[in-house]
Amino acid sequence: MKRISIQRMLAATAVLLALAGCKDEYDNTKPSVKEPAVLAIQNASNEAEVVSLLEPKNRTIDLRAVANSISDENVTVTFKVDRTLVDAYNKAHGTSYELCPAEAYDFSKKEVLLPRYNEVSSTAQVTLLSEKMSVAVDETGEPLQPQPQYLLPITIDEVKGDSRATVDEANNVYYVLFSKRVLPSAQLLDRTDWKLLHTPSYKTNYGPEKVFDGDVSTFGFCNSDEDTNPDGSKALPPYYFVIDLGKPVMVRGLQLTARTETYQGNLVPRYNVATGAIATAMEITGNGMENEADWTYNEEWGTDVTTNELVSNPYLETPQWARYIRFRIDVSYQRMTYGAKPTFKGWAIAELNVWGNLEKFELD
Repeated sequence: MKRISIQRMLAATAVLLALAGCKDEYDNTKPSVKEPAVLAIQNASNEAEVVSLLEPKNRTIDLRAVANSISDENVTVTFKVDRTLVDAYNKAHGTSYELCPAEAYDFSKKEVLLPRYNEVSSTAQVTLLSEKMSVAVDETGEPLQPQPQYLLPITIDEVKGDSRATVDEANNVYYVLFSKRVLPSAQLLDRTDWKLLHTPSYKTNYGPEKVFDGDVSTFGFCNSDEDTNPDGSKALPPYYFVIDLGKPVMVRGLQLTARTETYQGNLVPRYNVATGAIATAMEITGNGMENEADWTYNEEWGTDVTTNELVSNPYLETPQWARYIRFRIDVSYQRMTYGAKPTFKGWAIAELNVWGNLEKFELD
């Protein structure tokens, strides 16, 4: 019995020695940390990252702490916006930027973890919010072009977990120069060089040319209950206008003037377009009705039929650089059906114009 106990003791001792050897071997694989950790902001620079956003776009910037000299402790790093650095930046660069307004960014995720023996931390984020940035205007009320830029200096605020860790002050600021992009005001484009490549069916003496004659008292008109297509079939919707604008422009939308009448002493729309679509293209085949693939942008739209607007302005969500426009009318409404579901199978327009800009501008 004693012999068995001694053998067991010897075996247990051998296991402990083996484990100790493994621990020593494991510890020897870790870097030897003799000097205090030195932390900085990844990609810190004296030059700012320039961000310009078109409303309502946002941009999220990733922030990380890096260890120029590593720590043998788990370290938590917190970032902050340091408003005191704006004057210093302006003095060094000969600029006069103001601090970015607090409402124009979201910095709710500002703490990161730098695990021991690691050189790069987890990620904090600051999100720039273009829709929260106010618009600067000139003395006429028009938006300034370009809009002012605002400075956002981000630094390391606090380091926890390693009392010996220090911050590399030469690499402790991440500058962001943020501005809101505002599109130039849209203008009604000159119709002199326009060509109608395709028009819908119409009632005699109320042709599509009246939609472009500059006289709001005249109008183009079609009623499917009374009017027919050239082949004798009923002139049912959808109805299409295809317009060659004569040259590429920045298309922003349409302006539709309704056919009007006097009702109970007021001038009101008698007919107006309720729903349809606007498509644009740089090149088309034939009259624009032959190849659907030519139309590289298409946007559905609808009118609020309860407003009784004499003039409606369906704008594109995204402006398009294009030469050709195809305007589709699905259904219209009459005065006696305001507030109800539009059901008029026909079209009536006094004037059709295009909102746009002659100069191309980028949207990214």
